[in-house]
Amino acid sequence: MDSALGDLVWAGFQKLGFLQYAGMASVEYREGRNVVQIVPKPEHLNHNGDLHAAILFGLAETVAMGVSISGIVDLMGDAFIVARDGRIEYLARAKGEVGPIRATSELSDAVVAGMRADIQAGKDVELAVPVDITDNTGKSVAAASFTAVIRPRRK
Repeated sequence: MDSALGDLVWAGFQKLGFLQYAGMASVEYREGRNVVQIVPKPEHLNHNGDLHAAILFGLAETVAMGVSISGIVDLMGDAFIVARDGRIEYLARAKGEVGPIRATSELSDAVVAGMRADIQAGKDVELAVPVDITDNTGKSVAAASFTAVIRPRRK
């Protein structure tokens, strides 16, 4: 995927109010890989000075759904995507002063190719999407997984 297409996808994401509130920014967007970060602001922190769990979960869901469409952007006119479920494990404090906090999600070339083939064949896709969330030292502060469901649009 070229960077212009990645910029177009992120421009669509930036229209979402929650992403604006959270101050999410795209770091990298290409086929099979999505990296998004937040530079914590006081309104994003909990009583301990850590990034609030709801913001971490939102960051993880955003990066997971983004990577889920990264290899099929050209097919999204014929499909729609939703998160069916999500799970997050908090591994360490996401201290506000150790921002930016970065979420990364990757899918293999084989997964992306299979997803494209299923969508082109009009089949539903259920995709397990892993996410790693790190602080600015590279330390993992959370691990998440989501199920992305991609279905053909009703005609």
